[in-house]
Amino acid sequence: MQKIDYGVEVHIDDTLYAGKCLLQLLNTPLLSYKYEQDQARFLLGVNQQGWPQAELLHGTNCPCVNQDYQNKDTKQSKIRLATVAMLCDKDDNFLITRRHSQMKTFPKTWVFPGGMVERLQDLESECLREVQEETGIDVSPILNKMELKVLYESVYPTKLQAGQLPQKQTLCIFYEVKLNETCNNIQVKIQETEVDDFKWIPKKQLLEIMNAQTNDEQYKEMSGIYPNEYGSGVGEGHIKSFMHSYKY
Repeated sequence: MQKIDYGVEVHIDDTLYAGKCLLQLLNTPLLSYKYEQDQARFLLGVNQQGWPQAELLHGTNCPCVNQDYQNKDTKQSKIRLATVAMLCDKDDNFLITRRHSQMKTFPKTWVFPGGMVERLQDLESECLREVQEETGIDVSPILNKMELKVLYESVYPTKLQAGQLPQKQTLCIFYEVKLNETCNNIQVKIQETEVDDFKWIPKKQLLEIMNAQTNDEQYKEMSGIYPNEYGSGVGEGHIKSFMHSYKY
């Protein structure tokens, strides 16, 4: 299937090109949003009547703050769109996966399943497609509810040298995906080229791990923001989005 070049735009005419800090440009974390599936775009605005709202979270040290990088390469000029699934079973155990150690970007990072929006279908379906590709879980038969929780702006690299352009700027849409089955009855088959480990972790314990407050030796390797002393840890956007969603 042909991949679609999705982009993020400010309502209605001004396309946001990579290198402009969304939070700084819009000047508020509470945004209105609208997904236009047929136009392959995700619109952002402020107080747009009839649009749903979500909070925009942001990296601690965004390299684009007080900058305006104009990238003329059309392949890298759009802010891309991605979905992330904070997938939990009926007992609030969350599935978190580790990016393969051979990945070029963020190897050994613990993240929730997700990926770029690439097809002309609704965002929820795109999110569940990524879950199935990375974990082998067909969510649809055991889905209880699915809710958009928060938006997160991600820029890579996380530090830019003088004159260096961002290679990728992404708006990540974090969903809570609640299942009506227990994790013991859910078979996980990871996509081994991208994922090399996974764990089901209770919500309270996962919050402690993310906040680097765990004393459990089996979780030390994934504790805190990536990269920790083990060269692993949890991705910052995933920590911020999870802790915001569950009010640690």
